[in-house]
Amino acid sequence: MIYLLIILISFLASLIVIPILRNFGIKKRLCDEPDGNNLKVHKKPIPYLGGVGIFLGFIFGLIFARLFHQVSGLQATGIIIGSIVILFLGFWDDLKWKKEVNPVFKLLCQFLAGALIVFILTKIGINFRFSVNPIICAIIAGIYIVGAMNALNMQDGLDGLAGGITAISLTGFIILSISTSMTFPLILCLALLGGIAGFLVYNWNPASIFMGDNGSHLLGFSLAILAIIFSGHPIYNLKQFIGPVLIMGLPIIDAIWAIIRRISKGQSPMQGDRGHLYDRLRQKGLSTKKTVLICYAVQAIIVGIGIIIYQT
Repeated sequence: MIYLLIILISFLASLIVIPILRNFGIKKRLCDEPDGNNLKVHKKPIPYLGGVGIFLGFIFGLIFARLFHQVSGLQATGIIIGSIVILFLGFWDDLKWKKEVNPVFKLLCQFLAGALIVFILTKIGINFRFSVNPIICAIIAGIYIVGAMNALNMQDGLDGLAGGITAISLTGFIILSISTSMTFPLILCLALLGGIAGFLVYNWNPASIFMGDNGSHLLGFSLAILAIIFSGHPIYNLKQFIGPVLIMGLPIIDAIWAIIRRISKGQSPMQGDRGHLYDRLRQKGLSTKKTVLICYAVQAIIVGIGIIIYQT
């Protein structure tokens, strides 16, 4: 019952606060402007404060879980601080970086934020099992966080896509949490899942609000944390190293393919293009809703494979 209430409270909080954020975004012109950019499919300005709504729903769920002693105060505080750092990093990207900041400098700032997050995670008791060397563990964890943030950002190209894909990954991590009797990641998944569900009510095509980079950074960060929690040493337990990566799913695979594709064409790996899976489906004439549902199906298959590999 407590677990169901965590999802319900997160969902309701997100559902209630997002219309307020949407109106505020319209009033203050905190919107994603089409600006003739051929990488954008929307034709009118749409507020990009959805990530803040997901975050608030997540926080309400986390606080409720803390009241019932499902997570420690240290764990809740550490995750909240880390989420705030990542949320503001993405929000600054929404406001300034797209037009004014060099992508290399942006990547550097992401790694610095990732380093801070790794420090916070160690303080709340999350173990990195990538290596016996703490420096190597910290580096790999930082790569997970930065890589997942950018991978989710690449998927935020159609209404409902990034949020729905993340929800499917969270379902996979919920299954791992239950099968391994791990309460902390289960609470994280449930609280975030409720927040995303509330957001998707308004983000489903035609969307009235976007999650923005603040949202994609937050979701990528959260998936990276969950993957880190469940990951094993790649030499001693390869299946428990590969499984969590696959549960993150389509964003990771698509991002790796995007980097290879762009480099092979002599382009910067940080330069956007129209070669993602959802782009190719749209180019075949599929509607936004059908494209998103196909991507959901692909994500579910990849996540299922990750779960099977992890538990075999």
